[in-house]
Amino acid sequence: MATNWIPDEASLSQLVLLLRDSMSPVQHDRETAMNALKTFQSQPEFLNYLCYILIEGASNPNIATQFQPHELSALRGTAGLLLKNTMLQNKHGILKHDIQYVKNNIIHALYTNENDKLITNSTGIVITTLFATYYRQERSDITGVTMLRKLIELAAGNNVGAIKALSKIMEDNAQFFQLDWQSDNGIVKPIKFLIENFLKFMINPTVSNPEIRAESIKCINFAIGFQLQDAIIQIDEYLANIFKLAEHDDHDIVRAQICVAFTTILEFRPDKLTDNLIGIVQFMLHLITSVQEETVALEACEFLYGFSTSSSIPKHILQPFVKDIVPVLLTKMVFDEDSILIYESHNEDDAYLDDKDEDIKPMAPRIVKKSTNSSMNKSSNSLDNESSDSEDDHDDDEGDGDVDSRWTLRKCSAATLDIMTNILPRDVIEIALPYLREHLTSEKWFIREATILALGAMSEGIMKFFHDQLPSLIPFLVEQLKDQWAPVRKIVCWTLSRFASWILQDHTEFLIPVLEPIIDTLLDKRKDVQESAISSVAVFIENCDSELIETLLYSELLNNFDRCFQFYKKKNLIILYDAVGRFAEKVNFDDAAMQIILPHLINKWATLQDNDKELWPLLECLSCVVSSLGEKFLPMAPDVYARAYRILCHCVEMESKSHSDPTIVVPEKDFTITSIDLIDGLVQGLGSQCQPLLFPNNDNTLLRVILECLNDPVHEVRQSTFALLGDIVTFCDPKLLSGTLSEFLRLIGTEIMHNDDIDGVPSVINAVWSLGLISERVDLSAFIIDLSRILLDLFTTTLQFVDTAILENIAITIGRMGITHPEVFANGAFANDSVWNKWTDCMSTVESCEEKSSGYMGFIKIINLSQITMSDKTLHKVISGLSINVEAEVFGQDVLAFLMRYSNQIQNISSNLNTEEITLLQKFSN
Repeated sequence: MATNWIPDEASLSQLVLLLRDSMSPVQHDRETAMNALKTFQSQPEFLNYLCYILIEGASNPNIATQFQPHELSALRGTAGLLLKNTMLQNKHGILKHDIQYVKNNIIHALYTNENDKLITNSTGIVITTLFATYYRQERSDITGVTMLRKLIELAAGNNVGAIKALSKIMEDNAQFFQLDWQSDNGIVKPIKFLIENFLKFMINPTVSNPEIRAESIKCINFAIGFQLQDAIIQIDEYLANIFKLAEHDDHDIVRAQICVAFTTILEFRPDKLTDNLIGIVQFMLHLITSVQEETVALEACEFLYGFSTSSSIPKHILQPFVKDIVPVLLTKMVFDEDSILIYESHNEDDAYLDDKDEDIKPMAPRIVKKSTNSSMNKSSNSLDNESSDSEDDHDDDEGDGDVDSRWTLRKCSAATLDIMTNILPRDVIEIALPYLREHLTSEKWFIREATILALGAMSEGIMKFFHDQLPSLIPFLVEQLKDQWAPVRKIVCWTLSRFASWILQDHTEFLIPVLEPIIDTLLDKRKDVQESAISSVAVFIENCDSELIETLLYSELLNNFDRCFQFYKKKNLIILYDAVGRFAEKVNFDDAAMQIILPHLINKWATLQDNDKELWPLLECLSCVVSSLGEKFLPMAPDVYARAYRILCHCVEMESKSHSDPTIVVPEKDFTITSIDLIDGLVQGLGSQCQPLLFPNNDNTLLRVILECLNDPVHEVRQSTFALLGDIVTFCDPKLLSGTLSEFLRLIGTEIMHNDDIDGVPSVINAVWSLGLISERVDLSAFIIDLSRILLDLFTTTLQFVDTAILENIAITIGRMGITHPEVFANGAFANDSVWNKWTDCMSTVESCEEKSSGYMGFIKIINLSQITMSDKTLHKVISGLSINVEAEVFGQDVLAFLMRYSNQIQNISSNLNTEEITLLQKFSN
């Protein structure tokens, strides 16, 4: 089925020349061509022309004769890419273009260009985009189902481009295929015939190409992942096919997808694997130990990781497999031969060499949460940090000697060992320890390195159940910091950081003997060792008590950070910023710190342009340092604020303009976040003295900018902005809010009511936190009823899961609002013993004395006004709460009235009171 559309040859030739110039090595020619192409994009037939060039570029003599074959293929691929991008950019207005030719003809490129991977890949991407931008909304267009059937027909004939297109379509749109679609035979649910054919392709002998089988498995995995009913009801047939392929198919691409299939079923229907676990685990171990292709071994190891972490697999089922799995994991934690050769050829000193910009990945800022709830704190010594890159960084680029920066079989093995040790520590360690003892002193550096990695991976279990080994193990590890091989020194830094909690909690006698050698390693002559050392130091700082840092480590850290700033190249400077920021959060910087640290930061700050991504970590570091220095920073504050405010305003302005002009490039959100955080650092550091800086002559322009940021769709932007708002309210004249108060309260309410995204939890926490501070400093009489309902609806709901950190902050805020308006909570939804009981439970985790005291001050006022009687259980919890970390004397009259009211009940529970609770009662009985 085709249309009668025929391109105008003159327009076609003009477009071909522009596409050619858009690939030119000359920047001016490229830019001129791209600007000219933009003028064509609004033309209704633009997409048709691009599609024609992609499909017919080789058969049109006017085009084909102008180019060499490889140039022609590149031209057609560029047309396909531009076609895809244009559809994506205009997905809400795609019908403004004439796409009938595209719909009816795009699939022809798969018929005629099967041997040209660039063209088939480009075609597949265009088809996928067509479904994502058009067909999922226009399911009544019969060409959608027609195209799916043609793709199935092509795949049945071993057309790889067709099955890959189907695979990508399933990944993006599978859930839509269980809905009704119009076809030339009436209404159909495409998922039915799609799953039916994918199952056939897996075992049909006429489908000889292994890529067809592999991609078919992938398609069904996507359907199971979406938990589509048509895939779930055929899971038995799917598993039967998988078992057949596992037994007979030795193609790596198929075996990799078999592993993914078992992992997917393990996640969504583990009950289907129970009877075959022994065979499946042995199959995975066989692949890990025998297959040359790492992709297959990695997918097999991913299954073992999923098997270990699955909440559906109890310990007693996992336990029998430990003896078989652990030795394999330990073996696969050794670098592969290629990596060993690379490391051995790049062991020379490199710290003096400048970093290449392309080798430095942008580093997102480390967001400091307002909440003190431990679940919100970002872990710094997880297994992903064994390298500086996390599991999500699947970047295969490897610089000189940097072969450990991607997710590999080695890392997956370590992660699996880590989780298995946490679940079955005794079983795992008893099997692993003899192996580790044997190899810790191996003559081969890569064996020593892998053994130390294993110790770090098993650290949690060792600290819990084999801690008696650590007094001898820790000094041994410290000695290995002198190893001649850089990878060994690097992994030792990481492994020692994994034992930081054991050292800092109960064995501080090891702190200096461990940390001083790591600090010395900060100036190692290998950059990758420096990187691991500074990350390790940051972990110790993060977990260390402030007093320990101030008394034992302060000067040493300052002086060594000073040397690092002079010695480090660009990449490690970024990590150094983070460590210095953590240091500044732990202690108040004195004049020495100001003289040592600040010049490095300010000098770097002066050299960077406003659009340089290196500003992100630098701004985050500066915000912590400024907050720590306090008023000492006042002389430099105007210049720093002016620049941070300028960057913020530029980001907000570009964001606003982009709404009406989609061609405007909006600065990355991290510029917005870090500039807000730096302004917040100034507010925290300068206290009330920040007001003339932020609001000269009571000019509240900054508040208008903040309002814009609170409308930003990115959670992290709003999170930082709510934090800034709360601090401004704390340290500045509350009257500044008079003209914008209602708008701020509306946005706070919207955040609390409508942000139910799990990634948005920190933003909700900060919104609630800022509301509590506002309620203490501003009269909210006109808004208190609506605000209290918003808080109580979320606090008392049984219809949705609410994060415990959100509940904790709501509890504090209810208390703070109750200080001035207890009557609002003395009746209605909050006037309920079970709700009071929940409130006390939430407050029990609050660490801040100021927040807990404020919360209880308002809560006691509410209770004293309420006519509801408190149960003995709740009463005991209230007394317990008041006795720990609360300055009850500040609101002593209210506490006394509360205790007098419940004096009879207190007698009933007196035998259950502990020493702190009795002391509290005695204090108010005198």
